[in-house]
Amino acid sequence: MKRVEPTSIGVLLIDVQPFFLEGWMAGAFEPFMARIEHLLGLATAYRLPVIATFEQPTETKGWLPDRLEPWFPSGARKLTKQTFDCTGEPEIREAIASLGVTQFAVAGGETDVCVLQSVLGVLEMGYEVFLLEDALFSEEPNTSPVLRRMELAGAVPSTVKALHYELRRSVAAAKTTEL
Repeated sequence: MKRVEPTSIGVLLIDVQPFFLEGWMAGAFEPFMARIEHLLGLATAYRLPVIATFEQPTETKGWLPDRLEPWFPSGARKLTKQTFDCTGEPEIREAIASLGVTQFAVAGGETDVCVLQSVLGVLEMGYEVFLLEDALFSEEPNTSPVLRRMELAGAVPSTVKALHYELRRSVAAAKTTEL
């Protein structure tokens, strides 16, 4: 069984852009945004490297929603892409390889397009993937087949809360104030 290694995991945040979030159900929006805030807070607190991708054209699809900007860790990278699989972009592929990690926690959207293709690409690069299923979104109501497909390819299903406690490891560990 794969476990999160706190010193060797990075965060890959895929296409959390206003254009994609606008069509999403209002009832699911707030919990999703809260989980992304929590994830970015974890990245800051545990000094996890972060790469955020943004599908072009960003002039119409936007960048990270304003609400998430205060949570975005300093030193994290924002990179644009034209391919659905972020590893199809040489700059993103090089950024991933330069982080010095062996694992990625993956969140964002859309589950059945860019997340699916990027997870398969990251796995092909030889990284372990922890798929934060509660921090994914899609307009597609049935993402079960692609979630199973990613799991069968080697992605480990997880949640933001599970990641949090795997990073913390113990009740004796100091709670962080950044969250």
